[in-house]
Amino acid sequence: MTLKQRQICAVFLLIAAAAVSVLPKPLAVQERNLTQVIYDYAVTSYCGTLDGEVERGFRRELAEQTLRSGLNEAAARKQRIKGWVMADDEWRNRGLGGHKAWCREEGMAASHHFRAIARGDKEP
Repeated sequence: MTLKQRQICAVFLLIAAAAVSVLPKPLAVQERNLTQVIYDYAVTSYCGTLDGEVERGFRRELAEQTLRSGLNEAAARKQRIKGWVMADDEWRNRGLGGHKAWCREEGMAASHHFRAIARGDKEP
């Protein structure tokens, strides 16, 4: 490989690395906040996986996230509402049959997450 080709490759690698670093993270990878906690809880409800154990895990994580966030009541309420709206929008965007994949992927992951918290296998 010539020097010119190596330089071109290096430039492309730098551009690719920069592009990847600014892409938004999937919700599951992002640091959890009140919006994410509420969104996940709503998904369990839409998908029919909400039960007592999920509810306990959700309540525990919601309380912990509320404390950690340091937000005043108005700001915390705004984040919670955003989570409900995001879930509702996603539910409406899925259309007929699209809910199956959403529930299989995000719904099951959210249920497992809250159940693990309820059992003490995972910290909120």
